[in-house]
Amino acid sequence: MTESLFGRLANRHPNLLAVKLDGATKELFVWGLRCGFLTLAPGRAEGAEAVTAALDAKIRGAIRGAVSNSPQLSQSLVEKALASSSIAEERKQKTETLRTRAAKVYEVVHQSRFAESWDVYPFNSGYFMCLKVKGVDAERLRVHLLEAHGVGLISTSPTDIRVAFSCLEVEEIEPMFALVHRAIGELRDKA
Repeated sequence: MTESLFGRLANRHPNLLAVKLDGATKELFVWGLRCGFLTLAPGRAEGAEAVTAALDAKIRGAIRGAVSNSPQLSQSLVEKALASSSIAEERKQKTETLRTRAAKVYEVVHQSRFAESWDVYPFNSGYFMCLKVKGVDAERLRVHLLEAHGVGLISTSPTDIRVAFSCLEVEEIEPMFALVHRAIGELRDKA
């Protein structure tokens, strides 16, 4: 599927409240803006206005209580982008860029030469993926990559390392994973 299930769930059953969360980060490729959208669809048309008004008040209160001040700059930038006549074409181009990068990552990380260094967790994102590293601690690997090679990755557990490949050009992908493989070997040699 290339779209949310929200449209299929909205108004499907009187006891179902469909909720859709969208973020500008992935929808508009603006990492770091932390600007999102919440869409609600109560299960029945009768009373929907009252239900959505009550939910809106509760959600606004929760946001004020947790966030304090919404990021007006982010919201303004996203609003302007959504109003742009070129937004559809720009999104199409960026989606293709990320699809190409993800396909290259998939091809590279599954090469047999890397089998001794990691297993690959399933991924379908054009942003990041995780490796289950073999024979070394992931945090130790993260620090070694940063200090010895200037590569910043994120360890998410003692065995897992997260690679944000969205910032890599296609031609940088294979050398980066080869470097991770080499760094794992370097740490094993020290042990």
